[in-house]
Amino acid sequence: MPAKSELHLIQSADLQRFASAVFQALGVAPAMADEWARSLVWANLRGTDSHGVLRIPSYVDRLKMKVMNATPNMRVELRAGAIAVLDADRAPGAVAMSRAMEEAISCAREVHIGWCAARNITHAGAVGYFALQAANAGMAGIVMSASGPMMAYHGAKVSGVSSNPLAIAFPAGRRRPLVLDMSTSNVAMGKVMGARDAGRDIPLGWGLDAQGHDTTDPRKLATLLPMGGPKGSGLSFMIECLCSLAVGNPIIAPALAAGGALDAPFLNGLAVAVDLAVLGNLDRMREEADRLGDLISALPTDDKVERIYLPGERGDAILEARMRDGIPLPQGTWSKLLAVAQEFGVEAP
Repeated sequence: MPAKSELHLIQSADLQRFASAVFQALGVAPAMADEWARSLVWANLRGTDSHGVLRIPSYVDRLKMKVMNATPNMRVELRAGAIAVLDADRAPGAVAMSRAMEEAISCAREVHIGWCAARNITHAGAVGYFALQAANAGMAGIVMSASGPMMAYHGAKVSGVSSNPLAIAFPAGRRRPLVLDMSTSNVAMGKVMGARDAGRDIPLGWGLDAQGHDTTDPRKLATLLPMGGPKGSGLSFMIECLCSLAVGNPIIAPALAAGGALDAPFLNGLAVAVDLAVLGNLDRMREEADRLGDLISALPTDDKVERIYLPGERGDAILEARMRDGIPLPQGTWSKLLAVAQEFGVEAP
């Protein structure tokens, strides 16, 4: 594919105002729109463009089709000790998962651990954003979400599970919180979308075409491939169990029984917060997190590696550069955002 090399640099504050204005134009309350926009731009700032503002056109479509609910009635249906269940009423996923982590942190402050299962959410974006809510509160955070089939189960040539993401965050001292944010596929579907927007080929190993063959054309990719073969597909399977089966809202089995897709593809999520202070001296834990990071960072590097990055450090470095220089958007993404701006009479960033 010929590359569309032109990039547009947009300041994060301008991009966030634009995203919020678009969502508000579709009936999302200002506070919810701001939270949603903040999570998207956070992903762009950290280099996770696959979960940033390139998603806005698809979110607009889902809001117009009522797949996403612009005015959700989110409610906590159950509180029992450390456990809470949140019905998100098809709220924007970022808003729902932020609320779920708030509930988990609240439970953890009372009984030292919080487990909030959120059902009927929609696409949540970069789940590390929500795990960091716990780390910023001095707790460990774990977040995962479950969606419909888009990734091959190991050994299959069609989609059988999802690329269900997992994030773990841990507070540190002089370092920023450590955060692992990963997909269970070799690459997130958003990176394929980004390659389409940029007019770039994708590497072999990202996914299969409709015939089950490897492809380098992002337009032909039909299913993603699992990270680490059986490890990625097995982890995705278990995330479906924890996020979906545990709250009586299965996704994968009904989709497969219906031929691979559902008319109402709602998602589920899970937010866990752990009160580390009850386990010992939190300041000492933070110091040990710093020390662990220092020792790992000081290991001899491979000849092909410039430096060693701890979980979250690469994103931290990109964030500093993009806060200073702006967020680069490829021409394909930029054109789609301009079309959205024109449709809703919103000033382009």
